[in-house]
Amino acid sequence: MLEVQNIRLEMGGREILRGISLSLPIPSLYCLMGPNGAGKSLLLEIIAGLRKPTSGRVVWKGKSILELSPAERARKLGFLPQRSEFFSPFPVEEVVKTGCFAKRKCDAERAMEEAGVFHLRSREFTSLSEGERKLVLIAKVLAQATELLLLDEPASNLDLSNQVKIYSLLSKISRQKTVLTTEHNIFLSGFCKRIFFIKEGKIIVQGRTEEVMNGKNIERVYGAAPGFLPFSLNPEGFLGKEAYIKAPGKEAGFSLSGHNR
Repeated sequence: MLEVQNIRLEMGGREILRGISLSLPIPSLYCLMGPNGAGKSLLLEIIAGLRKPTSGRVVWKGKSILELSPAERARKLGFLPQRSEFFSPFPVEEVVKTGCFAKRKCDAERAMEEAGVFHLRSREFTSLSEGERKLVLIAKVLAQATELLLLDEPASNLDLSNQVKIYSLLSKISRQKTVLTTEHNIFLSGFCKRIFFIKEGKIIVQGRTEEVMNGKNIERVYGAAPGFLPFSLNPEGFLGKEAYIKAPGKEAGFSLSGHNR
């Protein structure tokens, strides 16, 4: 279980995060959603133990994240920043193996297979498309073999097909691991089992996707009326029969309401 307890962060005399608390009790796909500048990435860095909060704490299975050494944290959680780049032409397999530094034994091949990039293992990382690079970096995180995965906007700057591919993979992984992503794209909300809406450094609303993903909350968090959407909303959420995205290899895919089809 991951517990985020009353996290506050001040930077440059400004309060950036304002008393954030949230709980991730079981393996699942959790999404921290909100507009740009809401504090999503900073909060994820705090949860990963990479940034110290002004007050509050993060607890993983009864122990404070900040009490763990970097090597211990690497054995307990995998973190993928929003911008993660390898500029040298390393082969994909070597990139994935960099996720093994804290493990005595590491199955990089299994991680590549799980992420669907085993066929790319001999390719130079810099020769890959942006979508392929994202999948390789997820494989690198998977190679750590941790129970908790933290990913900062893993589908950013990708086309729709690759966004769906990334979140389909994360949805599968979350059956056995606790996965927390940051995301501003509400069209990917159908993959999330539980959403934490954040705005101006504060959790505005949280709950199961089908309960909180509705026009009222979208307008409250993003400041945009639901009329801009290319499909209809009713007060209970994304329930339009015509509004869904097909996952790769599936006849029906998933709906934006979060209901599998």
